[in-house]
Amino acid sequence: MSQRGAPIVVVAGLGLGDEGKGSFVDAWVRRQSRPGWVVRYNGGPQAAHHVVLADGRSHCFAQLGAGMLQPGTKTLLSPYMLVEPLALLREARQLTRLGVVEPLSRTTLSTRSVVVTPFHKLLGRLRELSRGTDRHGSCGLGVGQAFLDSQNPSLPSLRVEDLLDRERLLQRLRFVQLIKVDQAEQLLDQWPTGSLDAEPRALLEELQRRDWIGQLCEGYRELLQSGITVDDGSQLAAALADEEQPLVFEGAQGVLLDAVHGFFPFVTPSRTSFGNAQTLLSGRAATRVGILRAYATRHGPGPLVSEEPVLTTRLDEPHNVANPWQGPMRVGWFDAVAARYALAVVGGVDSLALTCLDRLAGLGRLRLCEMYQFVGPGTPDLEEFFVRNDAGLLTEIRVVVEPSLDRQRRLTALLGQCRPVYRELAPIPQRARRDGTLTVEAEAYVEVLMTALRLAPEQLGCVSIGATAQDKLWR
Repeated sequence: MSQRGAPIVVVAGLGLGDEGKGSFVDAWVRRQSRPGWVVRYNGGPQAAHHVVLADGRSHCFAQLGAGMLQPGTKTLLSPYMLVEPLALLREARQLTRLGVVEPLSRTTLSTRSVVVTPFHKLLGRLRELSRGTDRHGSCGLGVGQAFLDSQNPSLPSLRVEDLLDRERLLQRLRFVQLIKVDQAEQLLDQWPTGSLDAEPRALLEELQRRDWIGQLCEGYRELLQSGITVDDGSQLAAALADEEQPLVFEGAQGVLLDAVHGFFPFVTPSRTSFGNAQTLLSGRAATRVGILRAYATRHGPGPLVSEEPVLTTRLDEPHNVANPWQGPMRVGWFDAVAARYALAVVGGVDSLALTCLDRLAGLGRLRLCEMYQFVGPGTPDLEEFFVRNDAGLLTEIRVVVEPSLDRQRRLTALLGQCRPVYRELAPIPQRARRDGTLTVEAEAYVEVLMTALRLAPEQLGCVSIGATAQDKLWR
């Protein structure tokens, strides 16, 4: 990670999202000798990749690449990326207010990208409300609903190429709205007795609005006239053919939220490993970078074995506040078992970036979750999901190449009956010396984590001791 040539880097979060991927991409782009491309290879408008400038201003990158604050940097939204055109327009306006000149003129849309509409968002919110206390932790933006529709040949789906033909767009939008209204009405007919309040009815009324089609067509027309490029893949092919062109493939969410290997049902609908990026690379070599916080977080429900409520209070999240759909941000000690599982799922990494180390400074004695203790009732299938040592403690989560949803659901249930087994670690009084290098205590903590992850010291590519690009220590 120390070279400044024109490498190709693929970035994936190895946790449950919020690992610091956007901040890393911004810092990486700034180190390159010429403007590069940021390729978004999964996810959609639910991403929240915060980049903080040296003067304290910040931007939340949802759809645009997190390197766009650098002049000349371009964004390519790949066919695996779901697009919400109206939100993309709003994000571009926010960047413009930060002084970025015409960001959409440096942005390329893929013709085959699935389009997320307000109809998907409204129905998705209704579905989440219908789950009552068993919510999945949806972001409430309709991404999952749009993705599932795109995988179902019996349901209408909208893609970027449909925006180019107004008559086709009108027909597709009307069809999508009619289907979503019908699905919503069926959902309300099956609503649990006595629990149907004003909010579900208001969502249905919003979904039934007759002026939606005209508003959406106007918004989509504005996006297409903004200077944005709609492309069938030729721009990425040209960039890959240029051996001096820096490219960073920016992943969204985290491997533990992967649609296949994540802890179902608390997952994202897309693939969050390196797979999509490797397909887009068409055989070009790339450095695979995994991103992890120096402690564990989860925004929303689902397994977080090392969760500590005291840490949630002390390590507040200014950029990850509680919301009605995901719920609160939760915090725990570094979970080496879960992180090793993520590493196994992606087949290992070439380089690791460790973020948010500065936030542990001054907390007092630290902890590392090295193993789990299963505290549930006796179960004959525990060995199918975990490696257990002679003391009966769980040391690894087993990886299956193509696990079923039933298997992942069972894994989720078992994780809910696990408790962390901690190793006590020395405190980190200060994050860094005056010369900017890590203190002895901070270095010792990093070394312990690398050993727990079974990574070699030379695989540590970057340590972040603050929110800005200037706070990244490259190895």
